[in-house]
Amino acid sequence: MANKISHKIFHSKILLFGEHIINKGAMGLAIPLDKYHGLLKLGNLREHDVARSNKSIAALANYIIYHDRIATLYDTNQMLEDLEKGLYFDSDIPQGYGLGSSGALVAALYSQYRKNKKRNYVVSELKRELAELESHFHGTSSGLDAMVCYLNKAVLLNKGEVADTFNLPKSDNAVLKLFLINTHLERQTSPYVNSFLEKCKDKKFMTTIEHSLIPSNNIAIESFLQAKYLDLMRSVKIISQLQFDLIPEFIPKKFHAVWQEGLKQNAYHLKICGAGGGGFIIGITKADTDLSVLLPGAIDVVELMKF
Repeated sequence: MANKISHKIFHSKILLFGEHIINKGAMGLAIPLDKYHGLLKLGNLREHDVARSNKSIAALANYIIYHDRIATLYDTNQMLEDLEKGLYFDSDIPQGYGLGSSGALVAALYSQYRKNKKRNYVVSELKRELAELESHFHGTSSGLDAMVCYLNKAVLLNKGEVADTFNLPKSDNAVLKLFLINTHLERQTSPYVNSFLEKCKDKKFMTTIEHSLIPSNNIAIESFLQAKYLDLMRSVKIISQLQFDLIPEFIPKKFHAVWQEGLKQNAYHLKICGAGGGGFIIGITKADTDLSVLLPGAIDVVELMKF
């Protein structure tokens, strides 16, 4: 009997806190975003988008088949059969924006073709396996993106390990609002990761990271988890200022003015999203703020969630 494509939806994700400094011992917090999503479908291979996605999945299938450790864990015969029928990932998750487009695809394929999925999985083992799959796209991967997309839960990291997974709380009396600014600039992750690592070789730069940025990041996460929103805004302001001072080239130049205006006004604060350099910029402001009034009309803003 042919395998039925589940059409289960996998949401995008965002690394809310910890960009670049997770690898330096900082805590990290990644959360799912239902604003964007993707799902597996069968389509017409004569259509450009279907064919392109199908080709990408075929490359991953080939990677799995020749990967000694994971090949036997997946129903690759069924995957290849479905690929011939037009298997593709129908997604509106922007690529090159740090929202986990490849992670969502990996999560979907894991859900569809993984044999004997465990209900009582060990989180670290799940993350490790998803990392092996996603490394096909990035060379190396932490597995965090795919894990958030698969679980559809927030994931807290501490010293590189998963400390907790949880559902984001619903708030009837929201205090703050999370939004994204679309820079309309695609970027590659690795050049910015490599640039940051190179900067860390400078003793003065690394001292500031260790004694200012990492503590502010960790306090922001703890404040978020404890709903201490005044403390959260203060920490985000420090992060925003430090990112502007330490890595201004990670912020597209045309957004420098609005970034600095947020620091000056205290009405909102911005921080890089993922690797930086383009894609989205994360913003936090008061829940009742009218973003159309707060920010210039030329800036493309996506409102995400209140908390």
